[in-house]
Amino acid sequence: MTYRAFDDANFTNSLNLGKPFVVEIYQSSGGKPESTDYGIYSDFAGKGILNGTIDIAVEGNYSEILRNNDTSYIQGNTKFSTKDNGTASFSFQAIGNYKPDGTFNSNGVGIFEDEAKGELSFFRNWVTIYKDQVDKNGNGTFLMWHLK
Repeated sequence: MTYRAFDDANFTNSLNLGKPFVVEIYQSSGGKPESTDYGIYSDFAGKGILNGTIDIAVEGNYSEILRNNDTSYIQGNTKFSTKDNGTASFSFQAIGNYKPDGTFNSNGVGIFEDEAKGELSFFRNWVTIYKDQVDKNGNGTFLMWHLK
């Protein structure tokens, strides 16, 4: 089998995340699963801003399964909505880590559905990556980038 050569300079430099297009602030109430034998399921809600200009309401749900070494697998669904009835929904998967100081970080991927509407219709079929951080008091910050 032969492999096609690719332009290494263009390929490796093609991922430029820049500023996140979604910034969400929320309060976490989920907590850490008690053991690897049990998972948790929780709903969440928050508020965010898209591209620094469009206010969104955020709601969703997730399940989390603790793995070894304070690592967890997270999956769920989220819906963004605007006051003008714009909507966009996505499913997500992530790997998270609980830190000894009581904080939590996760990195994941979101895949938007093709049914986005109104001023959020540009989200149709987007693939995104995100970072999430929760401090020891449950204050969460969620940042998302469009993966082009």
